[in-house]
Amino acid sequence: MMKRKNDREVEETYFEKQHLTLSDLKKKAIEHGYLSKSNIAPYPESVELHVAKVSHVTGRRGLEGIFTDSGFRQPSDRSHFLWWELSITTDDICSAEQRFLTSLSPSTQNHNQLPFLEYFTSKAFQNGSPYGNFRFTLSIKELLYHYGAQFCHGQSPVLRVYETVLYRQEILYTIVVHPPNIRCYDDYPRLPGSGDGVCGYDKGSIWWRCQSPSETYMHRFNVNGNRQFYVWDHVCVAFHMEPGWVLHVDQDRLYKRLNVCEGSHPCLLKPPETLLSLAEADNILTYFKGRMVYAGARD
Repeated sequence: MMKRKNDREVEETYFEKQHLTLSDLKKKAIEHGYLSKSNIAPYPESVELHVAKVSHVTGRRGLEGIFTDSGFRQPSDRSHFLWWELSITTDDICSAEQRFLTSLSPSTQNHNQLPFLEYFTSKAFQNGSPYGNFRFTLSIKELLYHYGAQFCHGQSPVLRVYETVLYRQEILYTIVVHPPNIRCYDDYPRLPGSGDGVCGYDKGSIWWRCQSPSETYMHRFNVNGNRQFYVWDHVCVAFHMEPGWVLHVDQDRLYKRLNVCEGSHPCLLKPPETLLSLAEADNILTYFKGRMVYAGARD
């Protein structure tokens, strides 16, 4: 266990080379107000999701930079990573619900079971983002193909278990992706294809066993009628990027994989950028696309 401050001066407790379960973290000698709570009502644990898509969210300046470069680069010289988060769809959630219910009663079809994940408040299941209003969504399989073709000299990228990071109310599991000739990650375990781990990669999808799908427990998870706050967990994929590298994606493909999203607080955009309303973001995107189409016609 080690501590550090990130680019936003927020303190992180992190565990290198391992993805620690919620139970593992509770066993550690960590002073943490939420992990130590004993009055959290029972909730579905280890809900397994299979997620085929990832997303990268940015602000207006990032949007313009991505189209100028026809691709994605590392956000700053201090970081070697290009970050993507799991893009969880309604179908992903429905499949996870069915998988969870079948694990409880394999012989039952559960046709009449009402959805239950929709009641969870974890940011992992919400559309909003603190990182901006412009979201690019691609399949992880496509992204790995582009990365391998451009930076891996004909070889496949390597996926590894990188870190577990603990914040005040958040657990982040990081997967690192790197070219085979980048040796600084050799001591990190390979990401599993199957098994009992927190997450892995298999057949074009990232599987993730979500252990804490809410940060507030309401509805049938009330404890003495009070809303209970707790940690929530999620998974991010960090692509290793050297200075000057750009992960190129065809501009037409970028257009088709771009949409606007609500901003969520606290805002994690770097000043002077701020979060926009959906109407403002829609107007900017319409103007930006029109400008790019006009430039393409002139060329």
